[in-house]
Amino acid sequence: MSAVAARQAGTSLHQRIPFSQPGVAKPPAPRGQAGQAQGRASARVGARQYWSRVFGGPHFLDPGPSNRLVLSIRSGIAADIDFGLDRLVQVTSVDPDLVRLGEMTGLLDGCLALIRDYVERRRADRARGLASFGAVVTEDSRDVLRRRAGEAALILRNVAPESRSRDPLLASRKLKKAICDVLDEGETGLLDSEETTEIRLCLLDVLECIAEHIPLALPGHAIAATAEEEADENRPPPTPEPADSPSVRLFPLLVSLTRTKDRALILAGFRCLSALALNDKSDSVFALLTYEAVPPLPKPHPHPIQTAIELLPLADAELNLAILEFVYQHTLLPSNSALLATRPELLGILRLLCGKFHVGSKVEEVEIDLSVAQSEAKTYRDTHGGVKHPRKPSALVAAKGNLVTREELAQLISLPEPSRALEWMRLVYEVDPHSDVTQVALWQTYQAQWAPHMAPGVSMMLPASDVIKVSQQAIPGVQPMVVETGGERKFVIRGLRLKERPELLNRHRCRWTGCTSAPALDTAPACFHHIYSQHLSPPSPSSPSCAWHNCTYTSSQSDPALILADLSLHVRTHISPLDEARLSSSSESPDAVAAPLLDLPHVLHHARYHTYAGDVAAPGAPSPLENPFQGVGYFAALTVRNLSRIAKLAVDACVANAQGAGGGGGAGGGGGGGKGASGSVLVASGNSAIGRLAGDQQSIFEAFAAAAEGSNKKDGDVFARLEKVDFAQALPLAEALVALQPTLNATVMSDVALGKVLGEAVLQVEECRRALLKLKPVEGAPPAEDVQMGE
Repeated sequence: MSAVAARQAGTSLHQRIPFSQPGVAKPPAPRGQAGQAQGRASARVGARQYWSRVFGGPHFLDPGPSNRLVLSIRSGIAADIDFGLDRLVQVTSVDPDLVRLGEMTGLLDGCLALIRDYVERRRADRARGLASFGAVVTEDSRDVLRRRAGEAALILRNVAPESRSRDPLLASRKLKKAICDVLDEGETGLLDSEETTEIRLCLLDVLECIAEHIPLALPGHAIAATAEEEADENRPPPTPEPADSPSVRLFPLLVSLTRTKDRALILAGFRCLSALALNDKSDSVFALLTYEAVPPLPKPHPHPIQTAIELLPLADAELNLAILEFVYQHTLLPSNSALLATRPELLGILRLLCGKFHVGSKVEEVEIDLSVAQSEAKTYRDTHGGVKHPRKPSALVAAKGNLVTREELAQLISLPEPSRALEWMRLVYEVDPHSDVTQVALWQTYQAQWAPHMAPGVSMMLPASDVIKVSQQAIPGVQPMVVETGGERKFVIRGLRLKERPELLNRHRCRWTGCTSAPALDTAPACFHHIYSQHLSPPSPSSPSCAWHNCTYTSSQSDPALILADLSLHVRTHISPLDEARLSSSSESPDAVAAPLLDLPHVLHHARYHTYAGDVAAPGAPSPLENPFQGVGYFAALTVRNLSRIAKLAVDACVANAQGAGGGGGAGGGGGGGKGASGSVLVASGNSAIGRLAGDQQSIFEAFAAAAEGSNKKDGDVFARLEKVDFAQALPLAEALVALQPTLNATVMSDVALGKVLGEAVLQVEECRRALLKLKPVEGAPPAEDVQMGE
């Protein structure tokens, strides 16, 4: 399903060196490779000696059909089966290279036989109507069979990632059937379905390793043929796959896993779907099953893209990575992207994808001192209207925890944790993309707020790690990350700042007895003017005494004008010191000489993001433990790039329809598809099997490329074949991407790694913007050809 350029992750399967069989001469290897082979062989000998010391006797790890451990698990003797399974589980968990399925003949069949025995026992119990939890625990009970099946599945899971063990896994038909049977047992809905969870997880890991080479098929259809197979005139006619074929059963079983409540099963389901999508022969399944109703395909569960969109907002790095990888594979098919564009929440989905760009990225703060002279500063300020790159506000820390009102504190203190922390953060903090709060500052603020109120009956405070975790739940959109400034690493929460709540600033609060008109004022001058106009001046003070809270001051003057002047001066002692020039601003004249302009520092502050988008095994790559978010932003950017391509096709289709060229083929079709030639580029990406089913239809990209060239490669009208996927309906996708154009441009400029991915998307979105101006011209806007990018 994916493009050829996007399949580099799977090339390691084709580049492995086959293991030479006994008695077959191995070709001479270069000196370097021979040295490496000798090194690996000596390492395996040393590992076997290590296990001999661990077991206190023979290790029984010698390759061959008469291996002691393989014969044990196939013997049918309970003690020998347990002995073989125990040894193999220990060895494969530490040194899986010592147990190669190609060398130990019969090991794969023996493990699958144990799994099959457990599945058949479950089916037999259901057929007899036995209670799921009522099996008698004996030597041959179902619990023993379940344990053996779990250990056998764990052994296969441990050896599956080894390149020399994958060929037997790929060649085994029993393995694919066993995976489907075990997954089907978990869908029974009975009380004992949870018994199979561990076995399902192990077999799903095995499936993920070989899924790229397993083609899927639609019910009642044959497996799609490649272009080379179609060109072969002597090939036999395609035969529809039976209903019990793993190629038919796998897709609905994996889709049902994405709707479970088990996080591990959801992760495994999405990962296997993404791996299966790498096979070009499965494109028809992933394309047609996107539609709401395609008979005779039953839909017991929503399509996994619906589940992916529902789970994408979660602050779960591992789940986000698996979901975004599936969404990327899903949007590689133009039919899927076109249907995604018709969703009403499309703009929100795109904003969510853009919000994942810098998850887990390293941020580098760069300062550039312009050193503007004072004489030039006034000219710069008058011309540009202030500094365009102000310094980002630093994080504020409340020393005394005075961040909520008394009423709010009384409501919060009775709540249990973490509900209290969630509600408190929503009252105290807000989202600001240009601010950040250090994780230490957040914890200190939380501690200063609640430590004085700890008492019996009050819920204990959360530890610092939990406070940082719940910040993402309390305020969506913020992300914990590491910032490097001047070689110093700081752990911050990006996008968070303290709210400005004037009602908490007591010095700007009118506390005049009986005043209810202005409970809070923004500034000290505003507070003074309020007291002067509302309580002192109209028409004269009602009393010579000050009515500010508990103040006992009384003016000694008798004249009303002098009383007003005296109280005006006295009231200033209750608020912050005021500037006489600011209070008398009304007396300023236009001819007044302005104060000299201060020589403020002119420093530009830029943030550079470093998003890791390479191979985990590359030199210098961060480990998943150090950076569990790696890859999230990369797949989000790839998804946006896929959608931008479809947006360009949608705009081209609308332009062609507007020009009257969308009614048929011929010259009109060639003219209408002029800009649709970008579809020709996508044809070369490997999407050659889309929509090619038993009816032998042309793929969508092939048809669009043929329309662009003005030719029909097969009988029938090209545009008629495009009717089921109308690219013109994807026009909202172009409009949504144009709305996010500033975000995409800023990402390309600030992130080198993502800029390489989004560079094409930015150009496509700019072309969409200009085309939309032609389709929907804005009143008073310049012609589309004259409008430059970024304006």
